[in-house]
Amino acid sequence: MYQGRKEIAMGLNLKRMIGGGRLYNYCEYSEKLSPLEYARNVVACKLHDLVLSFDLINGFDFIKILPNYLEDARSLNFASFIEWINPHYQLNK
Repeated sequence: MYQGRKEIAMGLNLKRMIGGGRLYNYCEYSEKLSPLEYARNVVACKLHDLVLSFDLINGFDFIKILPNYLEDARSLNFASFIEWINPHYQLNK
């Protein structure tokens, strides 16, 4: 599914694709880490998060934390804002 979305973005010559994904395992670390610290640890491969780690493996970059993303007990309502840059984007196409 990720590859399909990337192919659509490239076919439409979109500059980027953005998204949000809940911080799935944050509830297990919330007493020790802020959501941003948690995400930075996932980005540094010190922690594994089912959603954010998968996004990173698929070429997305972590941008920032989104509070109140959705009502969710596991993420404590926090999400990551992610971005994929189209390497084939052409400004004047």
